[in-house]
Amino acid sequence: MAHFVDSPRQNFFSYVPCVTFASKQHGVKEPRIGPLIEGRQLQQRLYYGIEVMPHTDGIPVCLNLNRLLPFMPLFVSIAWLAKSSWDVEPLGRVDSLQLAKHLASKIPVMPHLTLYRLNDERLDQFLDLNFSNVLALRGSTIYENQTYAYSKTIVERAKEKFKDKATVCVAGFPEGYNIAEGEPPDLKIHLHYLKEKVDAGADCIITQACYRPEIIIDYVKKVRAAGITVPIMVGIAAHESFKKYKTIEKEQGARLPPRLHEKLAKMGNKFEKDVRTDPHLIRNLFVRINVNIICQILKADIQVYGFQIFTLNNFGATAGLLRELRQQKLFGENPAKQCKLRDDLT
Repeated sequence: MAHFVDSPRQNFFSYVPCVTFASKQHGVKEPRIGPLIEGRQLQQRLYYGIEVMPHTDGIPVCLNLNRLLPFMPLFVSIAWLAKSSWDVEPLGRVDSLQLAKHLASKIPVMPHLTLYRLNDERLDQFLDLNFSNVLALRGSTIYENQTYAYSKTIVERAKEKFKDKATVCVAGFPEGYNIAEGEPPDLKIHLHYLKEKVDAGADCIITQACYRPEIIIDYVKKVRAAGITVPIMVGIAAHESFKKYKTIEKEQGARLPPRLHEKLAKMGNKFEKDVRTDPHLIRNLFVRINVNIICQILKADIQVYGFQIFTLNNFGATAGLLRELRQQKLFGENPAKQCKLRDDLT
């Protein structure tokens, strides 16, 4: 079978970042998130980052950071849209990287980079943009003849170029990497590759979303038992519709426990049958679910205080989660003692 090489695509369309900064955001003293995370870990207080996508339904995302006050995220990470980004020339014109550059003057920013059709030249171009942080990912989209197979390559190249002048984070998978592919997850193999990436210089781990806190807690313990000591941030998904939840469930394999899944499905069906149904029912359910997950992790005393909110550009849901965390005083001292667990959310 013949294979054709696609030509680089010029990005003639102007991506205009739509960001409203908070009034207290005057600049960035420390752009690397590694030292920032280490400092928060020592304080043993809750902290968070947010992940955004450069578009919402094909339109440039509008991010108003005032909605996240008074407790701002430690950093913003920006998803890499592999199929629409791999061939854009010059690389700096990729929408997610334009948004990252715009944000970097006011808040630490971490663009993602995946292996999809990445080659030596494109990786060098990315590194030459001199971002202070990068999330190195294999990515769920695989090209048959792509140059790299493992995200460790990005870690190695970034650390070779920047040493400690940049932070490199990698992904962790509490339920196993290949759960979405329908294969039995092999956590032993995953931990082997994870340790290789950390040994290559990775500074932190951000886990994929998982709705079962007992699995997350067990995963963290196994990571530590494997001799991996870098900080771990736990991924939290901010859903506000059954449709979007199902999309992520299909792509990543993360699934709610049966009782909660049934409850969510009933809410989704109710909304489809009657548009007068409260549109915030599902948002509020996930706020309660996520607060309960955070509390169980804090109470487990596994030295995890950081949470990465995958906003999916659902900023109402994100603001609702932060508001509930604030109301429960979880951003203060001894957050585990403030937590109130709910049996109906497991």
